[in-house]
Amino acid sequence: MKIEFMIPSIIVAIVIFIILLNVGRANYYDAKKEKFLMGSMFPYEMQDGLYYKYNWNVRFIALFLALALSLFAINAFDLTLQPNLSFLLIVMIVNAVIMMCLFFTTMRNATLHMILSIAHFGLTFITYATMANYVFFYNTVDYPLYLGIICVILVVVILLLFINPKLYKWMYMERQEENGTSTLKRPKVLLLATYEWIFMILTIVFDLLLTIVTLLM
Repeated sequence: MKIEFMIPSIIVAIVIFIILLNVGRANYYDAKKEKFLMGSMFPYEMQDGLYYKYNWNVRFIALFLALALSLFAINAFDLTLQPNLSFLLIVMIVNAVIMMCLFFTTMRNATLHMILSIAHFGLTFITYATMANYVFFYNTVDYPLYLGIICVILVVVILLLFINPKLYKWMYMERQEENGTSTLKRPKVLLLATYEWIFMILTIVFDLLLTIVTLLM
């Protein structure tokens, strides 16, 4: 662990994520004159349109976010003889790349988008599960027991999110009546989009949690 590099890399990642949200929302508002709603809109929608002014800004910032998260993983888990930690390092880097791709891949390529989305959910779960497994069953001297407990709690939370039956009906629109006309509109909470944002935040939370724990050790 290289805490002197972990701290700046997680700070940079968080700052880039905040900038990404603000630039993306501004890009959407500039083009459509309406607010970007994270509960019902996908990350890629922040830059999905030829008439959006700042599309490449969003894409470059997403790329830098992936680089910052990958740099964090490299400094948090050097490639060692411990298979669990080496595996965790690879998972975190791949997950960071997939997060970036979710800002690029639109629903015009629905199959690829779904593959990336499911992979992101699964890798985030594996990140927490692998860390918990290492703390409890390998070497508790390296990391405190409470880190494993927190990871287990978040693993349970993620599992509960997975078994939400409404998740598998995310594509259904809401029927609304207006002036005697029935139309289908996107619901205020579109679960797949909401989940993508939740799992992105969970990915960053893991890095922040690991940094805090390392500082306190």
